[in-house]
Amino acid sequence: RFLSTYNSLTDKHLAGYFNNARIRRHLQKSGLISRSGRIIPEKEYRLNAMRRDHQRYIQECLAHAIFHKVLDMERHHQLEMKRNLEYSVRKERMQKIKVRLEPCSLLEQFRGSPEDVIPVRSPHPPLCPRNHNGLTPLVAGERAGRSQWRAPGLGVDYGGGRSPHRYRT
Repeated sequence: RFLSTYNSLTDKHLAGYFNNARIRRHLQKSGLISRSGRIIPEKEYRLNAMRRDHQRYIQECLAHAIFHKVLDMERHHQLEMKRNLEYSVRKERMQKIKVRLEPCSLLEQFRGSPEDVIPVRSPHPPLCPRNHNGLTPLVAGERAGRSQWRAPGLGVDYGGGRSPHRYRT
């Protein structure tokens, strides 16, 4: 019965021990006594301990949230860097393709409209008769290309309309 009510901080025989500066600092850090040396009651001590625990918990949650936010930001930054790299690689590829195509570009050579640049050519002889210039009505006004000439023996002129002569096999 006596031990349940005993408080060593109030024991007059231990007063010299608790007056030691190192022990006093320890008791203050533990929350058992105030800075002035007043003994903190048990109910107040438990309330203060719960507040400290709650503050520690809040700080841990905040640190955890900050850590995950930094990870998300880093992940986002890495994805952005990857997109930028892929974009620059694609752009570089397109530049290389453009450089390769520029010397061979028909548009650069003729500097005309696409209709002027792309000649009408067919892999087989034209199906309609030629006009007086030796051209089909589809390409009237343009010179006849080789793909519009008929093979020997089919009766088509090879002179571009200047001197028609026919070959027979």
